[in-house]
Amino acid sequence: MASMPMRELLDTLDAQCEDYQAMYRQGLVQRDCLRGDDLREVNAITGRMRALMDRVRTRQIRMPADLAQLEREHPEVGRRTGCLRRTIQAVLDLRDESDCAARRLLDDTRRQLHQVGTARRASRRYRRQPPPQAARFVDVH
Repeated sequence: MASMPMRELLDTLDAQCEDYQAMYRQGLVQRDCLRGDDLREVNAITGRMRALMDRVRTRQIRMPADLAQLEREHPEVGRRTGCLRRTIQAVLDLRDESDCAARRLLDDTRRQLHQVGTARRASRRYRRQPPPQAARFVDVH
């Protein structure tokens, strides 16, 4: 792709950073919702995250292929890509935290389902037992 004008590149990098920062903020809320077992809000946040990722991908396609070279030649590009890298790393770290919270929630749900299944089986076994008969006393004399 042909190189874009410097001002446009800097604006694009700024917009990328803003969207990744928004993803980070959404990720914080998502992590907290997972910890609080609020799956409805997790679903809504996931939709907003996807929209942000789509915007980032659309901009990424327009970025010049020689971005690494531009970073070395233009300190302002280097500063913005550095900020972008740090923000992306923060988003990835937060995603890992959210994954752990989701795994814990899934493990808790599995444990609860296992307990329900165990209780259900015990209840069925109890109902299948013959009803107790009246006590009989036998006089051995």
